[in-house]
Amino acid sequence: MTVTKSKRIVLDMLINLIGTGFPLVVLQLIIYPIVAQKISADAYGLMQTTMSLVYLTGGMLGGALSTTRLIREADYRENSVCGDYPLLLWGSVVLTSLIMPVAASCILGINTVTAILLSIVISVLNLMTNYFAVGFRLLLDYRGIFINKILTCLGYLLGFGLFWYTERWEFIFIGSYLLPLTHCIRKTNLIRERLVITVLFRGTCKAFSNLSLSTLLNKVLTYFDKLVLYPLLGGEAVSVYFAANIFGKLVIQVLEPITNVILSYLSREKSVSSGIWKITVLGGAGFCGLTYVGCQVISGPVLNIFYPQWADRAMELIPVATLSLCISSFISIIRPLLLKTLTTDTQILINGISALSYVGSVFFLNRAYGLMGACVALLISYLVKLVVIIMCCLWRKYGNNAK
Repeated sequence: MTVTKSKRIVLDMLINLIGTGFPLVVLQLIIYPIVAQKISADAYGLMQTTMSLVYLTGGMLGGALSTTRLIREADYRENSVCGDYPLLLWGSVVLTSLIMPVAASCILGINTVTAILLSIVISVLNLMTNYFAVGFRLLLDYRGIFINKILTCLGYLLGFGLFWYTERWEFIFIGSYLLPLTHCIRKTNLIRERLVITVLFRGTCKAFSNLSLSTLLNKVLTYFDKLVLYPLLGGEAVSVYFAANIFGKLVIQVLEPITNVILSYLSREKSVSSGIWKITVLGGAGFCGLTYVGCQVISGPVLNIFYPQWADRAMELIPVATLSLCISSFISIIRPLLLKTLTTDTQILINGISALSYVGSVFFLNRAYGLMGACVALLISYLVKLVVIIMCCLWRKYGNNAK
């Protein structure tokens, strides 16, 4: 890798990181704390749980489709074909529109037409924004992504204005997706791609299906905790749990633009060198270690500022919650390399084992230890996932050589 290319990658990461940081600061440190003061703890917990469901439906499908495109872009360029993705996109929109109302009604007990319709709108907008943003990454246009993130920030503020007068929190997220989606459609060519099936469709469809399942199982550990806790312990418990995990979630969200840059550049490569693996693993481990120490130091003061009503209960969970999310962050850092190294079937196996370990332990530990039990269950699942990843990578390297 040349010095010029390395500098460009670092610059793209910096631009993407700053762009992502603005809406994160606005949402997590301004809007969320104000919303928590304006609505009840139960309502706030319901909002967080509903958004977890949104990320598990529209977010999962949109993210999987964009990642599929990044991974298989080299094949489409090599064969000089274009298509397939519009069909997969609109099929995903229909699927999301069917899943979201059923899940919102059965899992969360939402039974008003307005709330269900708004949840569908948010999920579909989330899906489309996730997918169409890949247009900038395919071009390695991180300045375009930066502008897109600024529009997300403005969308949060506009939606928050509507929330203030209507007390419908859904407008916050509708605004945050609608503005950047409009920008993606105007500045990229994805919306103009024809609805055709190419010779690569079967392989792309299989990759998308496998990656969707793998992403779903991966996101289970990130969002399923709230979906489990809400019916078990209620909205207030979810609110406390959210406050305890806020720093870990911020780290994961900050890492997303970095991993997207890595994956965008890797999309043009056929394999990952051992040198890249070493740099990524060592850098990721050092970053996560420093993050854990930093979170322990700042958690108390920050929670007392932004969530004073839940600070005392949340602080009891911080050591375990932050450790589990630091391990999750490390896995997120190496994920682009895993996508290039391991087959989608192996990724499904990894995420399936970790998801089962979480589901199996959360009900037992939650019954005995409440919220702390849920945090310990999440830590166990991430440790299991990391161990399985190491075993699969070692098998990939040494098992194949033995054959």
